[in-house]
Amino acid sequence: MMRKLLLSSCMLWLMACANDESDRILSKDSMQIIMWDMMKADELFIRKMVTDSNAVKNKEDVKLYETVFRIHKVTKDRFFESYRYYEAHPILFKEIIDSIDSKSNRERIDRYSGKRNKP
Repeated sequence: MMRKLLLSSCMLWLMACANDESDRILSKDSMQIIMWDMMKADELFIRKMVTDSNAVKNKEDVKLYETVFRIHKVTKDRFFESYRYYEAHPILFKEIIDSIDSKSNRERIDRYSGKRNKP
């Protein structure tokens, strides 16, 4: 009887910990979208550095990242906690990276095949 009670308590504790973690960690889909936007922000920053030598000093990259976080209504801490979680789970992290890569390839194909949305 005592053994069953102990086992049940352990199971409840593990489930509670798992639920707590899942509330803090962003979903794979959210991470993919946010990381895609972060990469776009990096690309914009690199282009800006070419014409504006003060971009690094003015921390333009940090401002762009903060804008991405604000758009997606996520804190920097929550994003990086999720990022570390996915890094520690390589299979999940690979799925995110692969989806970003696929999106990049689709955009590249559309851009060079003339299917790009025109303003």
